[in-house]
Amino acid sequence: MKIRTKFIISLILIIVIPAIATTMVTTNFLSDNLNFIHFFDTYYDIFNNFSKVSRDFEEFVTPYANTPEFFLSEQFRSESEAYSSSFLIIEVYENDTLYYSSYSDQIQYNNIFEKILYEGHLENAPQAKYSLQHHHYDRPNATSIDVKLLIDSTRLDMAYSLSERVFLMLYAVFNVAVLSIILSWISNPLKRSIRKLTFTTNEIGRGNLNANLEYYENDDFDELASSIERMRQSLKQSVEKQQTLELEKKEIIANISHDLRTPITSIRGYIQGLKDGVARTEIMQKEYLDTIEAKTYMIESLVNDLSVIAKYDQQGIQLNRQKINLRNFLYDCLDALESDVKKMGGSLSLHYIIKDTHILADPEKLMRVFINIIGNSIKYRSSDPLEIIILANQDDDGVFINISDNGIGLNEDDLNKVFERFYRSDKSRNLNIKGSGIGLSICKDIIESHGGRISAYSNDSKGLTVSIRLMAYDEE
Repeated sequence: MKIRTKFIISLILIIVIPAIATTMVTTNFLSDNLNFIHFFDTYYDIFNNFSKVSRDFEEFVTPYANTPEFFLSEQFRSESEAYSSSFLIIEVYENDTLYYSSYSDQIQYNNIFEKILYEGHLENAPQAKYSLQHHHYDRPNATSIDVKLLIDSTRLDMAYSLSERVFLMLYAVFNVAVLSIILSWISNPLKRSIRKLTFTTNEIGRGNLNANLEYYENDDFDELASSIERMRQSLKQSVEKQQTLELEKKEIIANISHDLRTPITSIRGYIQGLKDGVARTEIMQKEYLDTIEAKTYMIESLVNDLSVIAKYDQQGIQLNRQKINLRNFLYDCLDALESDVKKMGGSLSLHYIIKDTHILADPEKLMRVFINIIGNSIKYRSSDPLEIIILANQDDDGVFINISDNGIGLNEDDLNKVFERFYRSDKSRNLNIKGSGIGLSICKDIIESHGGRISAYSNDSKGLTVSIRLMAYDEE
């Protein structure tokens, strides 16, 4: 819950709850429903019911108006106890002389509050009474009997003072308790939220980027928690990427050293052979020069691939997207690459089995993907005549283009790593097969920058199929 909402609810509760409590007390709700609060029941009933007591007492004594001797009997004393209390006193006078009084110095305390507040106060208080009922009866023998119902105003005032103190004390305790609960309701979630956020930020500050911030409070800190979590994930990805780049740099250095050393050593050997006159005939000299030329092409290809990778790492892949007719583009690829395949005695064919479809792509970058994939098929051909088939079709994801060959293929482990940089299935890095192991990783970077997917799997010809998924261009 939002902090602002909590403060509004708290303000309403601070106003409404004490008001309800006051209403419950002043309307005698507590004394009627909570029997354990004795002093409310005793005092408020007396304050509100003196007239009823007076009326009941009058009804009690009226039948004995012609027999006033009854008021001197033990029966009257017994029956009149119902009308006497700590505050109401019944007195009977005979010839103006006190005959009987229900007054008692011993007070029946209803609870500990009364005892604490009464003791030590009534002893020094002046005794004051006033009459609520006074009945005078003349007897035939010229004597008189007076029956009085009196209110002990001293005790009544003390009771009122007691009630007021206890009420104020309980009211204060109640309000403090309500305020404490409300403050706790507001502050505890805040403290919990701040502790979670502080712990996570401290962990991030110490370099622990695995400190996942699980925040489900749904309060004002929710957006901050989401920002911290996004920052942590971004930092973690950045660090992991940096670590990966560092590993790749080390691998690049190792691979370049290996891949350059062999052709350079070979070139040096053939040049030395030419200088020493080992190749005496024109045919041998041409063979040496052809070998040197092939090795230089290998070095050039490696340097070019490294240049592309370095450019992509530093600047990202900059796409010049255009609306491309997929059928026309694939036929352009076929025209550009078919001669290379035919030189190896192979064939390159296209099966386009969907209606004309457009894609939004960079044609130059996409052409490089096809060059690398088909070049890879040429390098890893088998002893059988090379056959490469390009199949274009449509599915729920858009369009897919499968490039299949009947080459030597890959085992399951190699399929999972074929798009990694500098990965080559020939573990000895045989340089008779030209390549740097970068070509398919470049294809992956280009396709993913287009928002597509690329994968590889073994086909029925035991060769390799590279599958490319791209979104079809929607005019809307």
